[in-house]
Formats: sequence, C-alpha cells, structure tokens
Amino acid sequence: MFRSIHIVIVFCFVLAGLPVAVHAQSAERNTYNRLVMTGSERLKQGDHRGARDAFEDAVKYYDADPAAHLGLGIANFHLKDDRIAERELKRVLELDPREKTAYQVLGEMAQRRDDLAAAAAYWEKALELDPTNSALKSRLERIRREHRTEQDFNRDVNSHFSVKYEGREKIEAGRIILRILEDAYGEVGRALSYYPDHEIAVILYSNQQFQDVTDAPGWSGGIYDGKIRIPIGGIEHETPGLRRLLLHEYTHAVVRAITPRRVPTWLNEGLAQYFEGREVGSRQKEMLRQYAKAGKLPALPELEGSFLGLSGPQASYAYLLSLSAVRHMVDRYGMYRVKMVLEELSSGADPSRAISTALSISSQEFERSWKNSLE
Repeated sequence: MFRSIHIVIVFCFVLAGLPVAVHAQSAERNTYNRLVMTGSERLKQGDHRGARDAFEDAVKYYDADPAAHLGLGIANFHLKDDRIAERELKRVLELDPREKTAYQVLGEMAQRRDDLAAAAAYWEKALELDPTNSALKSRLERIRREHRTEQDFNRDVNSHFSVKYEGREKIEAGRIILRILEDAYGEVGRALSYYPDHEIAVILYSNQQFQDVTDAPGWSGGIYDGKIRIPIGGIEHETPGLRRLLLHEYTHAVVRAITPRRVPTWLNEGLAQYFEGREVGSRQKEMLRQYAKAGKLPALPELEGSFLGLSGPQASYAYLLSLSAVRHMVDRYGMYRVKMVLEELSSGADPSRAISTALSISSQEFERSWKNSLE
C-alpha cells in the first residue's frame, strides 16, 4: 500500500510568496529578480535542473538576499544533492533566521537520511515560527513516535537497501528481507528498465509498533511512505506471502523514484499488485463483468485519491479495479507504454494527458476499452 505524504513545504512556491528583495533598479538587480522569477516558475513546473541553473545565476548577481539561496536549496533537495541543498539552506538562515521553509526542508533532508532526531528538531523550530501549520505538527508528532520506536533498532545494509528491526533474534529475518528485495530490484527493474540509484529504507515492526507509527488501517499489510514499513513477526524462512508483500511495497518505491509527483492511486496500486503476481480470479472476473454490463463500474478518476479511508470491503474492491485496469493497460499496450505514463506524470502532465500522450488514445477511450474488455 502506498501512503502519500503531503509535503508541508511549498516547494514550488508562487512568486507572490517569494521573499524577493526590492533593490535600486540597477541592471544587475533587475537581472537578479528576473532570474529568481525564472527559477520559481521552473520549480512550479517540476523542472528542478532548470530551477537550479536559474538560482545559481541569481546568486552570482546578488548573494545577500535569501530568495535565490532558498530556491537553490529546494531545487537541489529535489535533485537529491543534499550537500549543496544543506549549504544553501543554512545560508538562508544566516540571512533570515526566521525563514521557516528552510527549517522544513532541512527536516525533510534529515528524515531522508534517517536522522529522525535532527528532523524533529528542525520541524520544532519551523513550528515555533508558524504554530498554525497543522500538517507539519501532525508530521512532527509522527516522527517523534517513529524515533521513540526505532531508536534501539538494529540495522543491516546492502548495496540497494537498509533494513531496521528490533532485537538480535531478528537478524536472520533481516537477511531474508534483503535477499527478497534484491530479487525485486532485478525483477521490477528489468520490466520497467529502471533501477533506483538511492538506498531504500525498510523497517520491520511488530503489529503494535506498526499501528503506533503509521496509523494505517487494519486491512493494511504494509505501507510505503518514502520508506517500506511492514508489520512482521519472527520469520525463519521465505514465504510466498512475504515475497508478494515486499514486491508490492518495493514497486511503490520504484514508482516514487520515477515520478515524485502524485500518481493516481489506481495506477500505483495496480502496478504494485501486478508485480507481486496477483491475478484477477474467475469469480472476481464474473463480478466485474456483471458490474460492467450494468454500467455500475466507477470512473477511473474516482480512484485517483487515497484508499486509506476506505473500509476493508471497499478497499478490496478498489484494489481489484486497480489491478484489472492496469492488467488491461499492460496486456494491450505493453509495460513500455505504462512506464511512459509515469514519465509523463513526472514531467508535470495530469493523469488524463499522461495517458493520452503515452497510449496515443484519450483517457476516456482507454477507460471504455478496459470496461468493454470486462464484458
């Protein structure tokens, strides 16, 4: 299951909110302001390299204003160059110690490198400056719970993954998890021609720890929210269910790596089920056929939002629809075209345009084709 984190930082901030200094109308100052505006527009468009280039040029014209440094820090954060991002964001705080966005992004970077105590400290400072930020307050409460739970966990690492777990007795469980994930790295990578270039964190919890940290619904067998989190007891050997679960959550990690932008949940969950090897059973096919003939199937845009608020039966139905739609897409157009949909989303296209561009048919035509295939 994929949990979307609503990042509380306005990464692609609007120009009206950008703290651009108003200086004497010299040619250099005009050029500086123009470059900051260009960088901001490129951030809004998701063009992080273009934004980085514009902000770097702006800093060369005027180094004493926080706007360009803030934009440069945010762009490098998205590009995963955390060394430069941290340098620029700390420069922002030298120039303006009350710039809350800098603290928020520094907290994001700390969380990404699994330094939960530092992330909490940065977000506490941001909340001191803006106590009304309820979304950040919720994230801070969660990361505190996470830190309390995981501070004594052991950690194993290989070339692509790190696994954290509690207790020396779970060493073998960690090794089993890493072995399965390496298989997933190859299987999903070959299908999508994509291999994440960053370490993916995996955390093993008891059932109670999982609920305390994630607040996931009871029907959830695991989540991906930037880290793979799964509730697991003492395992001594690989099982088919464990392999399916890890392939499912790893697929979410790959989808996030391909496109950090929001992916329709039906596509995200459908792909995760596809790579775990789940099939639409004969009884499920008959049920979908009856619903399709009666015109009772929901439109795909109704399945773009989170499934987390659904009841168990509602979630099962939503997951089934997602798998059916994605299997139709893969069978009819091939995995190469499915990856193109993700790439179009990454470039900033909305779901309708991403499907239209990648499949060369409108999203409405794709949906009709899928529903007709069920009949």
